[in-house]
Amino acid sequence: MDADPFKADVTYDDVYVLFLDASGYSSIVGRNPRDRAAHAFDLLRERLIARVEKTARDLGCARAELWSWRGDGGFFILHDDNESVTRDVTLDAGHAILTEDVPRLREELAQAEFTGELRLRLAVHKGAIRLPGDRLASIHSPHINFAAHLEEAVPPDRLAVSDAVHRVAGPFMDRLEWVGVFEGQQIYLMRTGDEVEPGRRAWLRATGLPGNVRVHAYPRRPSQQDKAHLVSTASRDLLDLGTTLNSCSNRMITTDRPAVYRDAVLEFLRRGGTYRCVLLDPASEATAIFSRLRGEQLAPKIKESLKRFAQFKERHAGDADRFEVHQASEFPGMAALCADSGPHSLILYSPYLLGIGPTASVLDRADMPHYFATADSGELHRTLEAAITQATRPGVLERVL
Repeated sequence: MDADPFKADVTYDDVYVLFLDASGYSSIVGRNPRDRAAHAFDLLRERLIARVEKTARDLGCARAELWSWRGDGGFFILHDDNESVTRDVTLDAGHAILTEDVPRLREELAQAEFTGELRLRLAVHKGAIRLPGDRLASIHSPHINFAAHLEEAVPPDRLAVSDAVHRVAGPFMDRLEWVGVFEGQQIYLMRTGDEVEPGRRAWLRATGLPGNVRVHAYPRRPSQQDKAHLVSTASRDLLDLGTTLNSCSNRMITTDRPAVYRDAVLEFLRRGGTYRCVLLDPASEATAIFSRLRGEQLAPKIKESLKRFAQFKERHAGDADRFEVHQASEFPGMAALCADSGPHSLILYSPYLLGIGPTASVLDRADMPHYFATADSGELHRTLEAAITQATRPGVLERVL
């Protein structure tokens, strides 16, 4: 591809890096025979190389090379002593890939009964890069790393450029729309004329607002199998916090087989762990208030849960010494299942969504969104830890089992 190959152990200034990656690779592989999926990505690689090669040749770019390809994507490095040539090749090729090559390839794959839609994310950054002597070695460069991270954040079928590229965009300036900040750099998306939504909206949908943290979200309560998996990860203590703990108490005495959740709890207790259930005091003012907000009588449900928990302890007396049930006098505002406590706890939680007023619809607890927070959630995890500690402090709890 390159008329003047990159030389090893030489530092090149203003090298342009073009990262490309197929969105939804795993789903495409899973929905097609292996040979058909492999053929599709082989075709993609050929078209990308051909496009960059042709554009570099037409514009006289000295060096343009596909440095790495990993099956569903990779990156090109491009350089010319005249930076404007490198810029033009990189951005022209990226634009053509999105507007010509990928749509044409989609049509061909559809005719070949390929299942799934091939979509591509592109990212462009630039900087000084020194290439290693070993062609198989990794390039250790903050510019390569940033471009790789940026590509992962780009919405499908869009091309993003960094501020470093935007500052010298010249004739491309009018086609680049500012969309936000990523890892300290201003980011711009290229307009192609085929977008179904504005760039800023697409970027925000893909990346979220600045300052976000990693939280796993679920539209409703995870299954008992998934919750049992969480229980199995605990090493010291488990906290099950709620208002009635109706589902939990049912699972503890169920006659269904397999009793997935109960078995996980018993195995945890046999390992020496402590399982604490915390529900509302049925006689408390908090229960009366929450009952009015929910439009249902919660006190009878709580009392029934207490009976089931007592049955569980009686049936499994040899293993359930460390199974505790506490009543709380304050409304917790959320349900939570916490594996261990402290900075490395795993917290599955669900804030209560309350319908206010006589005509308000009320979601069932199982249908409320649930979230899974870990130490990777940063400040949010610390906030949840503090809130749960406050809701279960000794002054508001009474142990009943």
